[in-house]
Amino acid sequence: MKNFKYGQPCTEIKDIDVKNRIVQAYYFNSQTIDSDGDIISPDAYTKSIAERGPKSSLPRIKHLFNHWEGAGVVQELGGDETGGWFISKLGRHSVGRDTLLMYEDGLITEHSHGFETIDSSPEVINTKEVRRIKEGVLWEVTSLDKWGANMNTPVMKSLEDRNYWTKRIDTLLKAFNSGTYTDETFELLEIQLIQIKEMIRLFDKPEQPFTRDRAEGQPTSTKADLYKYF
Repeated sequence: MKNFKYGQPCTEIKDIDVKNRIVQAYYFNSQTIDSDGDIISPDAYTKSIAERGPKSSLPRIKHLFNHWEGAGVVQELGGDETGGWFISKLGRHSVGRDTLLMYEDGLITEHSHGFETIDSSPEVINTKEVRRIKEGVLWEVTSLDKWGANMNTPVMKSLEDRNYWTKRIDTLLKAFNSGTYTDETFELLEIQLIQIKEMIRLFDKPEQPFTRDRAEGQPTSTKADLYKYF
């Protein structure tokens, strides 16, 4: 699948039913040009959904967490003037459980999808040359918890960036203290907190060198130990 790619994240969550483990959210925005200069037509996945979607004879479109692990079972795929949306029932396994808790805690704020391009054509939108994805094979929709504080994160360039990540710390600390995630997820949350702290430190004191060991950090042994980083 050399034409496989991930779509641009979409930030709108339509509805969450915690009791019944149901989430509804957009997985792509048909009005937005992505970082690769692509824009997806509203009906690009109509054929794929009919052939492989939840109402087909051979459902194969998955709901994943961070484009990797299975999070739930897609119940419905549709679209409107904004873009494509999905309804999924989250699983009772550890990933599904933690994904549901992350929705409750406000950690999951974006969604995306993985697809294979079948048909496309060049187009000009507002004087900008773009590639119009007219047809694609939809492989998965995904919930993203924005593990953005890693080695690939762009350097903070403004106070607005700093304020965003400071608020992110508050959200993560709240989830860390009140959440009932699995040990593996707690470790990922902790690593992300350490990474964000390093980003803020470099913004405040840019003359200090950046090292991979410091940025990636290691999980601490207890929740209380986490506060020494902040």
